[in-house]
Amino acid sequence: MIDPEWWPLALAALAVLAGAVAVRTTGMGFALLSSPFLVMALGPFEGILVTNVCGIVAALLNLTAVHTDLDWKRAASVIPAGIVGTIPGALLVLWLPPAVLAIAISLLVIAGLLFTIASRKLQVPNSPWVGAAGGFASGVMNVTAGVGGPGLVVYALATQWEHRRFAATAQLHFAVLGVAALLAKWSLPSLPVAGWAMLMGLLVIGLLGGNVLARWVHGARAMRWVIVIAMVGALLSLIQGLVQL
Repeated sequence: MIDPEWWPLALAALAVLAGAVAVRTTGMGFALLSSPFLVMALGPFEGILVTNVCGIVAALLNLTAVHTDLDWKRAASVIPAGIVGTIPGALLVLWLPPAVLAIAISLLVIAGLLFTIASRKLQVPNSPWVGAAGGFASGVMNVTAGVGGPGLVVYALATQWEHRRFAATAQLHFAVLGVAALLAKWSLPSLPVAGWAMLMGLLVIGLLGGNVLARWVHGARAMRWVIVIAMVGALLSLIQGLVQL
């Protein structure tokens, strides 16, 4: 008989695998896809900590392949603002009860996804202040929900940021914000060694698999599936939080 305590870890492992495939295929989507399911599997606090740690590793591994495409000028506005955004986000994590935090995280993800979809036709001139606004929103959501993508995606779409440069810069952004989120919460996940070995192994396998899929799967189409799956996960996590109230 399978130990029921392994089911949450198995769900977490599948979430990390799927997120790794998504981020290597599209340059985005690791936290969008994995965080709702990690919250379901491990709880709102532990789930987001695992999302942050795995997101840092995924971003750094991805960055080794795309670092030549970094847009340092835009990074100089979005990353510092994102670090500032982790402060109010960390306070929310410390103040809210687990069930309320799970609901808040789910609603943030859903709102971010809907805003990302709705912002495709939004166009504004790029400036350091616009970049800072996108970075700040990304920082707040990254530390509370483990999902920094929507704020950055909205900024990228609104200013018509070239996707290749955006995807590379996003890896640096997410790596820095992941570290900032862990420091702001001053905590690390309490998974067993075997659990970490499973997650990291599947993370690497997912990145390698995504690298293969990227040759055949168009990035925009893959990202649409990431958004759909993340929306389903967020809705399930929202229902779970409401039941636990």
